[in-house]
Amino acid sequence: MKRSILLGSILTLLLTGCGGPATVRIGFIGPLTGDAATMGKDTLKGVQMAVDEMNAAGGIGGKQVELIAEDGRCNGGDAASAAQKLVNVDKVQSIIGGTCSSETLAAAPIAGAAKIIAISPVSSSPKLTGFSPYQFRNYPSDAYRTKAFGTFFQKNGLKKIAIITENTDFCQGIRSGIKENLPAGAIIAFDEVVDPGTKDYRTLMTRLKATDFDAFVLNGQSDATNGEMAKQLRALGMTQTIIGPDSVDSDSFPVIAGSASEGVLAISAPTVDETNPKGAAFAKTYNDRFGKPTWSLYFAALAYDAATVALQTLKEAGPGDAQRAALLAIKDFQGVAGTFHFDQNGDVVGMPYGLKEFKNGKSVLREVIPVN
Repeated sequence: MKRSILLGSILTLLLTGCGGPATVRIGFIGPLTGDAATMGKDTLKGVQMAVDEMNAAGGIGGKQVELIAEDGRCNGGDAASAAQKLVNVDKVQSIIGGTCSSETLAAAPIAGAAKIIAISPVSSSPKLTGFSPYQFRNYPSDAYRTKAFGTFFQKNGLKKIAIITENTDFCQGIRSGIKENLPAGAIIAFDEVVDPGTKDYRTLMTRLKATDFDAFVLNGQSDATNGEMAKQLRALGMTQTIIGPDSVDSDSFPVIAGSASEGVLAISAPTVDETNPKGAAFAKTYNDRFGKPTWSLYFAALAYDAATVALQTLKEAGPGDAQRAALLAIKDFQGVAGTFHFDQNGDVVGMPYGLKEFKNGKSVLREVIPVN
């Protein structure tokens, strides 16, 4: 038995280069189960594509990159546990995530305490600005998105706004921002908060029908939640404008909402430009390998860009403070979701929003909304 243990120890040392890891490990945190799993699975696939490309090019420092994925379940508790494992057990050198804002807010202090760079491809809560010097994101803050909501209400003469909010960090950020950016003369006519995962809105929708309102904001964390809200609102005969954030903008939303999805609007990330050679190549590779996205191609594209920029800076500069400096030094990174760089807070600069509309079961870009 002792001889077996000794031989195993020697083999481990040989494989790991005298005690060092045999691979360069990076982590992923996102919802892989639960209502937001469709989002998490697409983002994970985008990260995997970037890792595979780096490995095909020789890896980092002669070592292959190993991706370790953890299920953050779109909540802080699970994301904190995932971050603790990735940092303390797996010894990752960088993290892609969290995905949901609740995940990122919980994981960022843990990664930051270890000086491990984390880049979120999707998290948009305004609370993340300046939250940790080691947390970056390549998706714009909802501080800008909610200004776009206010502009939309003003341009379309929508004065009385109704909103139902799922009680998560992301959704509460949207709710607060919309209130702060209401145009002159506009009011919140209906304002309710529900527990995460709520699917039965019949009582609230009955009350909403008795309310005088011009537009309804779908403010759920997932397309499953938003789909149920839209379906139950339209079932009671309400025809007012429906608009929501990017949690509405998924391929699954029209499947869940059915005919109620027609005409629903979303202020979301711009669609991957498949007329651009880089975007077209990404879309083809993704579809050939994984088939149709479970949420939307743009989340996979954002994750691919986040992982690519993380891996490139890790390869060029190394982990920790050196990687942070390399990320801040980027001028114009040309990704498949857009061209961007980071400001001193780790927030993205250069990524716009898009106003989208569901037509015949598909999300169609109506206009690009610059972030400023």
